[in-house]
Amino acid sequence: MEYVNYYKQMRLLLIYDLPMIDDEDRKIYQRFHNKLISIGFNMLQYSIYSKVVQNDQAYKQLISKINKILPQKGNIAIIKITEKQYEDMIYLRGEQNRFDAIIGGKELIIFGGDTWLIWSYQGDWKKM
Repeated sequence: MEYVNYYKQMRLLLIYDLPMIDDEDRKIYQRFHNKLISIGFNMLQYSIYSKVVQNDQAYKQLISKINKILPQKGNIAIIKITEKQYEDMIYLRGEQNRFDAIIGGKELIIFGGDTWLIWSYQGDWKKM
């Protein structure tokens, strides 16, 4: 099994606030949202998306892709943190979303239709 250093692996948090004044703004917002999903981002909350990158080179390539899809208006920021820092996030209200529970973990995942089986390092199966 390959060792993954969770201090070197990075998590990007993309945070944005786009205008939603008229129908054209809503179309631009929807296009940006869809493009983020297509390049591998996952929604944490409305207007907050995350993506895991393995190294600094992948980070720079992703920044280049994001720069190509940026809308003309609004505020958009990216925060780069280690995967270990991300794992230390505390949920004050609500709960960890399903995607983060799976991708952020260190488990073996088996996909099968609507059911995901996860083998944890504690030696048991969980259904999600």
